[in-house]
Amino acid sequence: MFVDSTGPWFSISEFNISEYCELQLKYIWSGIKITTPQMVCGTQRHKEIENKFIEETKDLEEVTIPEALQLAKQGITSVARELRIKSHNFRLNGIIDHIQITPEGIIILDDKPGNTAYPGSQIQLFMYALAFKDCYKPDLDIRVQVRNRDTLNVIWEDCFNEEVLERMEEKLQRMIELAMGEREFEPTSNPRKCASCSYREMCHAKSN
Repeated sequence: MFVDSTGPWFSISEFNISEYCELQLKYIWSGIKITTPQMVCGTQRHKEIENKFIEETKDLEEVTIPEALQLAKQGITSVARELRIKSHNFRLNGIIDHIQITPEGIIILDDKPGNTAYPGSQIQLFMYALAFKDCYKPDLDIRVQVRNRDTLNVIWEDCFNEEVLERMEEKLQRMIELAMGEREFEPTSNPRKCASCSYREMCHAKSN
């Protein structure tokens, strides 16, 4: 999260963190950031997937997102990785792992470890979809997917619709209130989350 003259901006990955435990978000926003071996491993794996994608698509013509949306109307599919997205209306920014723009619709995909699509991962993807829709105003439907970054199998998918939009707006409003000091950060009540939390040693609210 960063703040300019008009209010807070949020990194979309912060919604995943807040769903795990809002106190983690509080520490991060105060400047305390911890890099774990798991994070390093995840970064390396993402780089491997990206390098493979670059090799497989090196002969394809590069197009912009607006061009890809037009090509989809002609029956042509476009793909991209590490797509930076920024929504000025919702004040969101992030990097989408993988996106496909097809004649049938748009697929926004995020690579995660393991075979469980946790609620935070789902919310993160919906926020990517919200930002993309706000930025590019596509006519196509948007689906979101979580993929196991090791097996590359899709383990969860859903569609972005009006009901989801309302839920995400509520999540966004809560984040704004946290950032503006209008709401208290709530710790998780799940002791298993606390046991594996990088901030456990400094946290006074940890569950036993």
